[in-house]
Amino acid sequence: MKRLAFLLGLYSVGGQVLLLRELISSFNGDELFIGTALFGWLIAVAVGAHLGGKGRFQIGVRLLFVIGAFLLPLLVIAARLAPLLISDVIGEVIPFSTAAFLSVILMLPVGIISGWLFPTIARRGEQPTDTIVLAYLYEGLGAFAGSLAILLIAGTLLSTLAVAFILGIVAIAGACYSASRWKVAYTLISLPAIAAVILLVPQFDLLLEEAKFPAYKIEESFDTPYGHQVLLSRDSSMVLITDNRVEATYPNQQQAEELLVPPLLYKPDATTILVFGRAEFSVSQLSDSFPNLQITAVDPRATLSPVIDQVVPTTGSLRRINDDPVSFLARRSQEEYYDIIILQPGEPDTYRSSSLLTETFLKQLKRALAHDGLLYCPMNYDTERYISLATAKLVSVIHNVFQGTFAKVALWPGSNTPFFATDGNCLNLSLDTLLNRINHLGYTPRYLSEDFLADRLSEFRIERLQAALDSSATPNSVKRPILLHHQIAWRARADALEAKLMATIFRAPYWFLAVPLMFLAFFLRSVVGKGKERRFALFLLFVAGVISLSLELLSFYLYQSTAGSLYSRLAILIGTFMLGLAFGTYSSHKAGARRVEYPALALLLVAGLVFLTTYDIVPIGAVFAYHLLFLFVVATATGGIFVGATNRFYQDQRGANRGFGYAFEVAGSSLGTLLSATILLPLLGLDWLLLALIALVAVALIGALLTSKG
Repeated sequence: MKRLAFLLGLYSVGGQVLLLRELISSFNGDELFIGTALFGWLIAVAVGAHLGGKGRFQIGVRLLFVIGAFLLPLLVIAARLAPLLISDVIGEVIPFSTAAFLSVILMLPVGIISGWLFPTIARRGEQPTDTIVLAYLYEGLGAFAGSLAILLIAGTLLSTLAVAFILGIVAIAGACYSASRWKVAYTLISLPAIAAVILLVPQFDLLLEEAKFPAYKIEESFDTPYGHQVLLSRDSSMVLITDNRVEATYPNQQQAEELLVPPLLYKPDATTILVFGRAEFSVSQLSDSFPNLQITAVDPRATLSPVIDQVVPTTGSLRRINDDPVSFLARRSQEEYYDIIILQPGEPDTYRSSSLLTETFLKQLKRALAHDGLLYCPMNYDTERYISLATAKLVSVIHNVFQGTFAKVALWPGSNTPFFATDGNCLNLSLDTLLNRINHLGYTPRYLSEDFLADRLSEFRIERLQAALDSSATPNSVKRPILLHHQIAWRARADALEAKLMATIFRAPYWFLAVPLMFLAFFLRSVVGKGKERRFALFLLFVAGVISLSLELLSFYLYQSTAGSLYSRLAILIGTFMLGLAFGTYSSHKAGARRVEYPALALLLVAGLVFLTTYDIVPIGAVFAYHLLFLFVVATATGGIFVGATNRFYQDQRGANRGFGYAFEVAGSSLGTLLSATILLPLLGLDWLLLALIALVAVALIGALLTSKG
């Protein structure tokens, strides 16, 4: 049983992480779908655990592993091709509701198999409490091992799809190995199968990209620790696709001018420019026309650089730094300053991109600017002819962030809306001065001509844009990332049904009052009447799931906002959480105490309070360790609660459904993943959401005391 439970954890969390990676890359790098995808996964696990615990739905362990092994790579392929169900236009952003629905659906099959396996394995023992706790323990250990393996292999040595195939082979071999005399034969068959995957899957990856982009030649397709990259070519043009989104094209003279010429009009004497993102496709090429410029580009994808160098000529003035923008600013040399910083956050439709438009990040960025230095940030909002209410709110929120950090902020109307910010005087220029400088740059712009700029910066357009800045008084911040919901509403405006749905979810939060009322009704029903101890055990399992997964996702969010890329560390963060579950389960079961849920709930309460009061004062060098420790402690407490609630529910219940309690915990987890980071965080703010979770822990502790028999 122990070996099978370990294998379940390896397959379950390994499959979960691989599907999450593929879903994030297929849906434009939006880590918001971690919450919706985990909701689908956990609901499926709960259903599978409940069905698997019923005697009349028994399926053999080996058959379940075989089914799951074949399903996993098929679902990774389905996630890769899912955008084709919506549109065949490359890089087109999938509507939020559609992507959320697909992320749930694609997680269901493997989730059901994983849930079904738990009670099937747990039945291999006499005592329900012992076998359930042991299965939970070894599942956590296997999950940690699987997460660690994916961290080391996926996106570095092998693609996500190749790792999915290998995980399936390991699952089949492990299940058969534990139950068969032909152990050597299964091992010998597995090794050449894994070798075949390593050799053949890269070609299959290319076939999938050809199906997605039939009008282009696939130059390169590969995974990195930060996402999925595809380099396309057609005629003499190149297109860089990052996580199914067009990141850059080459040649693109207009984009190059839009990025480099406007800040140089304010700072013509600039010699050092810092660019966040890939500079090879635009800024680097145009900088050859300005021989005194030194370009420094910060981007974490080191493996992408040699691929770009093969197809796009680069300039000698470009210096690459392979680092995440957040961590680079935190660790940069205090003696290095830049005359101009070009920030390209992209559409703030993810927590990763919206975190670059917060005062927390901008204050770090400002310290890298030289005296009278200029920050330039172009945003993809059309304010040239008409400014819609949704566009006005977005522009206003972003303006509020810049205004809260810099002394002077300016905007240009246009098909994109660039922001300029400084603490110096370089923005105090008249339109005539800017137009005069165009003719003295040493470079003649093809698109940003004198006549074009005069029309773009006309008094009427400037006044209309300034009037739009009154649409919102609230800035985007790490503690309350409201920009994300505004961006979702802005994108939904193209479809009436999507717009109405998003408004119902994000702008009319009154229906969320049903959530605390539901918990109150569940709590009252659990603490009164005959059999209250067993009923409260289910409440305890459900609440433990809600709180632990909510805190896990909030930890993910904060790590992303303060330390860098979540995508590259997702596996080890999830693995540490699962290791904590295993440790908490083992230590609580080993202790043999009758009421282990009391210290476990107290530990969870203290962990929440410490997190609330310390998350924003952690030094950058300790952030990763801080979140690993927090996740481990939360999971340890959750493991203890699981043991205590299991003892309550299954006491003298030898024939009970061994997946029922597990299903309740997973159902609570699914609710936590759906609500916490996806919806409630921007609505309530981080501090209020953490306080609500801490209050829920306190209620659970009070209920545990009220329902104890002694």
